[in-house]
Amino acid sequence: MQYPNQELEKLIDKYVNGEANSEEIDIVERFFESFSSRPNLLNTLPDEVQEALKTRIHSGIMNKLASKKKRSFSFSQIAAAAILCIAFASLFLYIINAPQNQEVTLTNGQQRQIVLEDGTKVTLNASSKIIYPTSFKDSSTREVTLIGEAFFDVTKNPSKPFLIHTPRMEISVLGTAFNVRDYAEENNAETALVRGKVSIWKTGTNDQKFILKPREKFVITKLDRPEKASPSPSLKTITAPAGIAIQPFTVSEKDGSALETEWLLNRITIQDERLLDIALKLERMYGVEIKITNKAIASQRYSATFENEQLESILKALQTVNYFQIKKTGKNQLQLF
Repeated sequence: MQYPNQELEKLIDKYVNGEANSEEIDIVERFFESFSSRPNLLNTLPDEVQEALKTRIHSGIMNKLASKKKRSFSFSQIAAAAILCIAFASLFLYIINAPQNQEVTLTNGQQRQIVLEDGTKVTLNASSKIIYPTSFKDSSTREVTLIGEAFFDVTKNPSKPFLIHTPRMEISVLGTAFNVRDYAEENNAETALVRGKVSIWKTGTNDQKFILKPREKFVITKLDRPEKASPSPSLKTITAPAGIAIQPFTVSEKDGSALETEWLLNRITIQDERLLDIALKLERMYGVEIKITNKAIASQRYSATFENEQLESILKALQTVNYFQIKKTGKNQLQLF
């Protein structure tokens, strides 16, 4: 077998043989210092495996020393070399035995459904990324990281909670369906619960957790932005710390959809929104780049609903409300002015 980092292996060999320069010695010693703070992974192995590994490492060190008879080594150099080899072998064992993470990153105009090892279904929206382990078998929790937006239908497992980490939210569930949205460029991040129950809190502050009931959403608003998204006047907001709100949302009796999950149906609803913000949604949905060169045009507001419509049809419909011109400037590139 080969080490996972060939360059580091070469440095360690040079260090052991006394051939490393001052810069290389510093790199190797800093590597060992950083690793020494980790648990001793060798102790987690069966005794016979530990002995076999230590014997092999010891034999390797002795062979290296024997081949360098003309070079003298102090006891401290030999001890340091042995410790380094054991630490490196431990790290190697950890790497090959630890569950590997999968990472799925989508660009604008893409959607994908992912089925995790436990049966949980994740529908990932455009311009989003999810990181998850290939297996949950050897862990006490099921943890994933999301940047962007996804709809989760989590397989129930009371003994192994499902945890989602986003830049602004931490979400803990057992088995439920909900939508998570946390795009860096958007003022609001939110989790909307369709069924089941979730515990949720702001990233970095686990002293105040909130329990969501079906048809409630947890909303975090950036307080350093001049313009904040306002909830609909018909919604009653539950009092929470500054920048956090628990709001009810409406689910359609006709098809069970909501504004928070309509992207799953290729539907877009605009509620008194600036053309600048609408353009961002359209870029994500249709995989295009839209540049608005006129500030007055960018501030014009619109309200409408579109379902399974072509981008051209949507822009022409918006034109009829507040006029602007459209120019194609390149492949998948548009200019509004």
